[in-house]
Amino acid sequence: MIEIKVVGHKIPDTDCTLAAIIFADYLNKKKIYSATPYIQGKLNKETEYLLELLNIATPEIKNSFPAGTKVALVDHNEDFQTLENIKELEVEYIIDHHKIDFASSAPLNIRMEPICSTCSILYKMYIEAGFEIDKKIGTMMLAGILSDSLLFKSATTTKVDVEIAEKLKEITGISDLEAFAMPMFDAKSDLGDIDPIDLIKYDYKEFDFNGTKAGVGTLETTNPNYALGRKDEILKAMQTIRDNDKLDFIFLSIVDIIGEKNISIVLDGADSKVASEVFDAEVKDNLIDLKRRLSRKKQVVPDLTEYFLNK
Repeated sequence: MIEIKVVGHKIPDTDCTLAAIIFADYLNKKKIYSATPYIQGKLNKETEYLLELLNIATPEIKNSFPAGTKVALVDHNEDFQTLENIKELEVEYIIDHHKIDFASSAPLNIRMEPICSTCSILYKMYIEAGFEIDKKIGTMMLAGILSDSLLFKSATTTKVDVEIAEKLKEITGISDLEAFAMPMFDAKSDLGDIDPIDLIKYDYKEFDFNGTKAGVGTLETTNPNYALGRKDEILKAMQTIRDNDKLDFIFLSIVDIIGEKNISIVLDGADSKVASEVFDAEVKDNLIDLKRRLSRKKQVVPDLTEYFLNK
């Protein structure tokens, strides 16, 4: 059989990690491929909690593969999110729910839908292929959906995601979604004495906004006061990241999962000016209230994109 490596994006989260494991299972069921899932970095505590709960081995960390290796990309397609030597590899599949930012000189299989979770797409693919969704696979799918949608509170949530979650409740026997999701969110929020740079990069992506290089972090938590109480440390770390990575802008959203609000941390000077103009809100003591902008993908990045395109 054809060997293929399945990998999610850099700084892995729950959806991309579980999607890699699930899609490797899907490809193995097709009996064409011998598929293995990988991750591109250390897992967050939410994902660690889920893998332990389900007794699933943590995938090996890989940032590159030998030239010519066949790969499948899940939950991403952008160059800055993917494997270091992607141009040397043979991309066979992309399964994603983000905007398209991928160029290929060869045909490939692409499944992209404007829904909340890659795991929702994979559920549909299993059904279409007639593959059984057992309790473990179904629980992973459900966890990926609940994680990415913040228990359906995120603006990225679609009717399709909710309907699939309802079907997965029947498969998994998980009737109380909140009771299942809250320990996930609590695990994600248990940051201990994490280094401030690691805190910023806990869920962090770099973007090129019309030539402006920006870093946008999101910390989804049931305990926002933990991060806000370390604001001074975080600001110093943000400046370090800005300088070391040669960024033009850096931003960290503290998303209160329970309170459904976003208080973001921003540096003084040019960064504060940008944040204030983009989001039409005042920056006070390096904080800006973004109210119910819970989704980076749908409620933060599009406004930044539009702002810098018009600069």
